[in-house]
Amino acid sequence: MALCREHRPDKSRFQRPYTHRIRQPGVDQEVTLTIKQAKFTAEGFASTVWDSSIVMAKYFERCAKHYKGLHCLDLSAGCGLVGIVLGKLGADVTATDLPGNLPLLANNFDTNGVVATVIEHWWGSNAAPLLPPFDVIVACDVMYIHDAIGDLITTLKAVSTKDTEVFIAHGRNRQAEGAFLAACAGSFAVTDVASDELDPVYQCSDVRVMRLKKCSGML
Repeated sequence: MALCREHRPDKSRFQRPYTHRIRQPGVDQEVTLTIKQAKFTAEGFASTVWDSSIVMAKYFERCAKHYKGLHCLDLSAGCGLVGIVLGKLGADVTATDLPGNLPLLANNFDTNGVVATVIEHWWGSNAAPLLPPFDVIVACDVMYIHDAIGDLITTLKAVSTKDTEVFIAHGRNRQAEGAFLAACAGSFAVTDVASDELDPVYQCSDVRVMRLKKCSGML
């Protein structure tokens, strides 16, 4: 099982690529994705594959046919695993991150043969260049900074409608989870994705997956 990567050696988390096998709709053989990783930089911790992104990728694979042709946003995409999987499932993908991580992110999309819009975005900044709204939004491991929660909510409001599926997944690095849930009040209804909806193998108690729906009356 590919979870519980946090305490693995540096070679597994930063130096060697992470390999991920996916079965695409209508394709008999599994495809192996190669996700390059790198040492963390001063801009953050985006350059390794976190457990939450593996859980989300496998969730989307279970519902593969649902995502074909949908307009999807991988917000703060990191290494890009979730967006790459959605692209392989036939979605139209936009992936964002901070400037220092964009070369790694774009390279992972290119290496795995997925055409996507890879663009710089800071939470709370102008969302118009992302070409919202989106049918599906996913953000993994974004619960680590209390001071950024207001900007994160601002972005989620700007890129979604009441019909958008929003998924937030995170592992143990969730210091700002309480602040996030409080900030959702009145803007997003939050429910947990049940374990029986997730892949039976690729899930663990450390990873929480939440589904958000924009409240009625919100622009």
